[in-house]
Parts: sequence; C-alpha cells; structure tokens
Amino acid sequence: MKVKLKSDVKIKKISDKEIYQEIFDAILSFRLRPGTRLTEENLSKIFNVGRTTIRSALLRLSQDHIIEIQPNKGAFIASPTAKQGKDILEARKLIEVEIVKDVIKYATPSDFDLLKKIVKSEEDNIAHEHMVEGIQLGGDFHLMLAKISKNETLEHILKSLIPQTSLVIVLYENPDAPKCSHLEHFDLIDVMEKGLIEEATNLMHQHIESIEARLKLNGKEFTSDLVDIFKQR
Repeated sequence: MKVKLKSDVKIKKISDKEIYQEIFDAILSFRLRPGTRLTEENLSKIFNVGRTTIRSALLRLSQDHIIEIQPNKGAFIASPTAKQGKDILEARKLIEVEIVKDVIKYATPSDFDLLKKIVKSEEDNIAHEHMVEGIQLGGDFHLMLAKISKNETLEHILKSLIPQTSLVIVLYENPDAPKCSHLEHFDLIDVMEKGLIEEATNLMHQHIESIEARLKLNGKEFTSDLVDIFKQR
C-alpha cells in the first residue's frame, strides 16, 4: 500500500470568492468597521494566498460598493453617508415593488416553497442571535424574489443594492429597534402566493420603509476620522 507523504497532501487554497465572504462577514459582525484600510500585504499573510487572489477579492468587493479603492491610498471599507443610505433604500422601493408583480406572474409552487425555507432559516438564525447569518438570509430572500421575477436587469441592480443596504444597516441601525423582517417576509410570501398584486406591492413598499425606520439616518454622520472621534473626549 502506498503511504501518502505530507508533501503529497494538497492543501486547498482559499478562493477570492471565499475571501470576499470572510471580509463581508467581518463587516456584518462589527469586527471590521467602515473606514478601515485593507492592505494587500496584510490580507495575503492572513489568508496565505498571493496578491493576485487578494486583488481579485478586493475588486469583487469594490464592484458591490462594499469597499472603496482610492488611487495611491489603497482599499477602505466603504462608509456610505446617511443621504446615500436613504438613496439606496429609495431605489430598492422602486425596484422591488416592480419585482413582486413579476413574482406573482411567474412563481411556481416550488419557488414559494424555496422562499419559505429561506425565511424560516432567517427566523431561526435571528432567534439564536446569529445576526450575520440573519442579515444575509434576509438579503437572500430579496435576491431570490428578483431571480424568480425573470427580470435580469432588475436582478443585476438589486445584487448591487443588497450588500450596500447591509453596510448601511451596520452603520446606522438603532440597536433598540425590533428585528422582525422575517415576519414581513412571511406576510409577503402569503399575499404573493394568493396573487394579490396591490396588497403585495403595498407590503413591499412598507417593508423597505420599515428597514429605513430602524436606521438613524437623520442624526450625526458616521466618521472614521480619529481627530473627530476623540475631539469630544
């Protein structure tokens, strides 16, 4: 029998997609704050990969507006302003109201079963205080609606808006606000499954507004400037 030497064992290297998810998870769990600088050198050491893989991951994050790549300065976790947060949610209202109309038109029973499974997982994670997974599953629900709608243009736009919304939530959510988006998701599924177009569009509009209501978008802007942070000390 051939003995496999340690040198023969192939170590699976982490992909740029997995690095993207690791960084995004760190943002959602408040371990990485907006404004934090990301250097290729440090990330290469952390993930034990070459800079080409890191650049690819950073490019993915930049395309989703999760990070900003500044010439001659490097990459930074994006810090959307309160105004940008409002704009993102306003865009989602316009887009997702149209999406639910097409979901009612095209969704099959198996599509609705899949949506229910996503929301049940969202509910379970929130109940166990796995907030990162809960936020991501909430985004998955909306992305699945877009996929079911068969409108590829709106799906592409929403894929960009969902990560930006997560970043805005991390920055501006009121910690005392109730987190019950999964209940609204269940309500949406119910009215869509019944084919109630007007009620579904109204619910989606209200759902996005309820996300905005949980955010402090009228207060002081977030800052990552150390002087500004400590000047009131």
